[in-house]
Amino acid sequence: MFLYLLILCAVVGVVALATIVLRRLKNRRVRQDALWSAYRQHMDELREASPEAELANVAQVYQRAGSGAKAAIVWQRTGVAQDSWFEGMNPSPGDLLLLRGGPGWGPDVSSPNVFYIAPGQVLSSMTLEAQEAADRHHSLSARAAAKQ
Repeated sequence: MFLYLLILCAVVGVVALATIVLRRLKNRRVRQDALWSAYRQHMDELREASPEAELANVAQVYQRAGSGAKAAIVWQRTGVAQDSWFEGMNPSPGDLLLLRGGPGWGPDVSSPNVFYIAPGQVLSSMTLEAQEAADRHHSLSARAAAKQ
């Protein structure tokens, strides 16, 4: 009988501990998602305050070199894709970037419309994972507001 009570207490203790740990992890994720959502709002506000800067997603990085990377970006406002050169940087596919820069001749692709980004012209960036966290927070907030 004593052994049975001891095992039962151990099981109840493990379940209680697991519940506490899982709840803390969920709460931590919710807080992190809220932070990324606020950062995304900050990026949008920075874009509005900087008329020469635009948001773009890195669609594909097709060449990396020690001096930078060639990538296809998609401008968020227009959905237009454009070849680009990131001098001294190596962005990852999916990154959201607030960019300054300018078009120029692209000898490798024989295009007069390659967007050149020099160091310091990426004003802000978010990884794909951070964007997903911000979207998750926005969706949860919208659902909570709809219930009220």
